[in-house]
Amino acid sequence: MSSAHRQRVLIISQFYKPESCAAANRVSALAAAFASAGSDVTVLTGMPSFPQGKVEQAYRGRLFVTEYDGSIAVKRVWTFASPGGSAMERLLNWMSVATGMLLYVLFQRRAIDLVVVSSPPVTLTLPALAAAWRSRAHLIADIRDVFPEVAIGMGMWRKTGFMTHAVTALTDQLYRRAAFVVAVTEGARAEILQHGVPPSKVIVAPNGADAVESAREAALFVRGRHDFVITYVGNMGVAASLDTVLDAAKLLLDDPAFRFIMIGGGALERELRRRAQDEEITNVSFLGVLPRERAVRALGDCDVCIVPLRAGLTRSLPTKIFDAFSVGCAVIVAADGEARNFVQEAGGGVAVAPEDPAALAAAIRRLRSDPASLLEYRQNARRFLSKRYDRSAIMNELVAHVGMIGPAHAG
Repeated sequence: MSSAHRQRVLIISQFYKPESCAAANRVSALAAAFASAGSDVTVLTGMPSFPQGKVEQAYRGRLFVTEYDGSIAVKRVWTFASPGGSAMERLLNWMSVATGMLLYVLFQRRAIDLVVVSSPPVTLTLPALAAAWRSRAHLIADIRDVFPEVAIGMGMWRKTGFMTHAVTALTDQLYRRAAFVVAVTEGARAEILQHGVPPSKVIVAPNGADAVESAREAALFVRGRHDFVITYVGNMGVAASLDTVLDAAKLLLDDPAFRFIMIGGGALERELRRRAQDEEITNVSFLGVLPRERAVRALGDCDVCIVPLRAGLTRSLPTKIFDAFSVGCAVIVAADGEARNFVQEAGGGVAVAPEDPAALAAAIRRLRSDPASLLEYRQNARRFLSKRYDRSAIMNELVAHVGMIGPAHAG
């Protein structure tokens, strides 16, 4: 592809490196795939603040920052962030980023051929539609969680509530304008189709895992000879039923061999730490937010990883399962639907009902008493992931599919 005809791609995302979260990892891989295909790629994002809820020191007080990730231009807009994690503070965070992005796309003069928006949050729909309209560019919607369905499933919104109707109207507009809508699971694709989107427009590009040199990282904990170590790695937010993990840990206090390692941050981290201290759940340790390589090393060193979801989240397939499988870590998934089916299909662990501490504690006891099955789960996990869910290959295939939509400025 000659430089005169390089496709100009704008990717709109709330998250990007160095933020350590599933969305940032997916968007980074997608941007790299477009760049490798010869496109001129710009990522429009916020100042790094996830999951601590604080803008990193180097970015504080700045309205706009331009930096480069290899050949990829990264444009960052002013971001409101607060460690409080309340619903209002999260909304202000989303609106601040969306407003900064909207001003950028309306006043920047550089033409765009393709706009890719990664959602949630759904507020990014506004700058994405504006960018596509201003440049008469094609639009791709990469939908990691389907709204309002996911909020309804968690019990946060009512089916007939104002937020449900408002967000449905906004997402329906995005789906109508998009050349392609990308879902991360077949279940999510089915939900998108229920919005009246033609099946030919909705494709599936699942999450995946990257190769991680975890063996070079120092161990995070010293294991006793009889210890059985259980980890949770990821965002400590409302979608994860982490009170269930603490409840299960309390049920296992009678055996000092069980150790729980909690890695990550988020809206509920302080509340969970306080509860563990107040209730003297002494077999649980919180290590905070760690670089991705360190967190993945912890997965490789532990005995089993827990993936607990709130009841009702049947369409979710957390990327923490992919991270665990990438280093051959067995998983206990406390969920129904996509996540349960994935772990069972892989043979990479066991499943229990969501929000059931007794069932979770019993599964942990069973795995400790059955090292042969645990070893089989670990081997199955790595084998399954390496064959079917390489993130770079998935993103390259998605970029190739996007190339089928023809020249820009067509609609």
